[in-house]
Amino acid sequence: MNLKNATTQQKRNMATNHRTSIDLLQNLAKDESYGVRGRVGRNPNTPVDVLQELSKDVDVYVRRGISLNPNTPEYVLRNLIKDHHWDIRRNIGRHSKGSVNLLILLFEYEKTLKNPDHEVIIDLYENPKFPVFAKRVIETLFGDWA
Repeated sequence: MNLKNATTQQKRNMATNHRTSIDLLQNLAKDESYGVRGRVGRNPNTPVDVLQELSKDVDVYVRRGISLNPNTPEYVLRNLIKDHHWDIRRNIGRHSKGSVNLLILLFEYEKTLKNPDHEVIIDLYENPKFPVFAKRVIETLFGDWA
C-alpha cells in the first residue's frame, strides 16, 4: 500500500500489525500523526534504532508506546527514566527488560521529585526484581504507600 494515499486509520493498523515489514515500520515512525508513531513504538517488531529515535519524540503517547514495548532494550528505557509523565515511568518499573540497576535508577530519580508518584513507588515495591534493601527504603520514606 502506498503510504501517501493511506488514511491515518490505515497507517495505525499497519503500525500495529506484527506482520508489517521493517521498512514500512521505519517509514511509519516518521508519520505526522502521533497515533501512528505511538503504535510503531508499541510494535514488538520495530527495530531498536527506531525505538531509540522515537523515545525522544515530543509526544507523550509515542514515548508511552516505547515504554510498553516488550522488546525495548534497557538502554532505551534508561533514556525515559526522567520523563515528566508518570505513566511512562510506571511502565519502566513494570517492564520485563528492567534490570535491578534500571529499577534502582528509577527509584533514585523518583525520590528526587518534589511529589514522587504513588503508582511508580508501589509498582517498584511490588516488582519481584526490586531488591529487599530498596523495599526497606520505600517502607521508611513512604511507609503508608507500601
